[in-house]
Amino acid sequence: MNFKIYLSSLVFFLCTQVYPQTNINVGQVFSIKSEILNEEREIQVFLPNGYSESDKEYPVLYILDGQRYFLNGILYQKTLQWQEKTPDFIVIGINTDNNKRRKLFYEQSETFTQFLEQELISFVDKNYRTSQVRMLFGWEMGGGLAIEILARYQKLFTTYLIASPTHLDENRIAMLKKRLIDDKKTSNFIYYTLSPLESWAIESIDSLSNTFKENASHHIKWHYTSLKNEHHHSTPTRTIHEGLNAYFMDYIPIRFYSLKEFEDFGAMKALKIHYKKRGEKYNIAEDIHKDTKHFLLLQAMKEDNYKAFKFFMEEFDDYYKSKTRDLWFNRYAQFYLKHHNFDQAFQIFNAGLEKFENSSLILNGLGDFYFVKNNTKKAKSYYHKAVEIAIKNSDSNLIEYQTDLEKLK
Repeated sequence: MNFKIYLSSLVFFLCTQVYPQTNINVGQVFSIKSEILNEEREIQVFLPNGYSESDKEYPVLYILDGQRYFLNGILYQKTLQWQEKTPDFIVIGINTDNNKRRKLFYEQSETFTQFLEQELISFVDKNYRTSQVRMLFGWEMGGGLAIEILARYQKLFTTYLIASPTHLDENRIAMLKKRLIDDKKTSNFIYYTLSPLESWAIESIDSLSNTFKENASHHIKWHYTSLKNEHHHSTPTRTIHEGLNAYFMDYIPIRFYSLKEFEDFGAMKALKIHYKKRGEKYNIAEDIHKDTKHFLLLQAMKEDNYKAFKFFMEEFDDYYKSKTRDLWFNRYAQFYLKHHNFDQAFQIFNAGLEKFENSSLILNGLGDFYFVKNNTKKAKSYYHKAVEIAIKNSDSNLIEYQTDLEKLK
């Protein structure tokens, strides 16, 4: 296949009456000469932040009708990325001439799928660092095509996000049933939706759901959602967002809301296995996420479970040193102090003071330490330092520190 690639920036202009025009670059446009389709095909490419500075491989989301829905995949990533609620991924928009959709997505679906497999995906894998996670979004006829690809090309995509699928004829349903019966090992994730207003498609959606229900192995994870308050043209937005949410659920750092919930999960052994699988799937670190560590320690303190707290602190060796607020050094040390582990309390107070040398909170905490140890002289010295710094910084805890100092006079 010969590629003629014309590169240009995909730029959106945001204008108001007050501010000057601002250009926001959200991707690139390529024109590919397809020998299979015998035409030029336009695709859009979005690379995640930091792509050029890293060497890791990325999942890829392919979006049929990219001229309409390319931005949806980017928006999901941009809004959730900073909170680590989604991994970075490449977005490929496959632009389609509206006059050719029916032919390419239905009448010539096999030919179009060959283009995807042999030309487009091959091009993307050759030119970008891609992982084994390959996702496909399709709406309407594109959704029907996605079901056919799932049935006939089991390993072409790992994940399918399908909105308001049409053209789910008996042949496609039969192909899917045969695939599900014959192949019990290949893993796929399928998330599909329909608005209750799309009455013309309810029968075929029911047939699709029954086919999964009766024939899918445990390797096939399928989810159907009826999108109330949506219509035929609004289902794509929620399907992409909620589908990616469901698929990336194992990426989001785990939080346990009770120690019992942690134990029911399988405790530390299961937690380590989860994060190892997560790391392998997304090509990221396999250690337990800092948020999970944080909330396990917090929960142990909330439940006043010293045994669990001590276990987590030892398991998460030196994790506390990564904290960026003096508050946490003080809380951990105070919890040790409460349970009479003076050595650990002193160690954490000092580590905190080394990192936050002018922290009135930690200085006051050291005053508490020496007060409990009946060293009045040192306790008074640290309380006094805490008050001095609190006055200088207009600290909201000043009255508390002054009260601690007064009790020694």
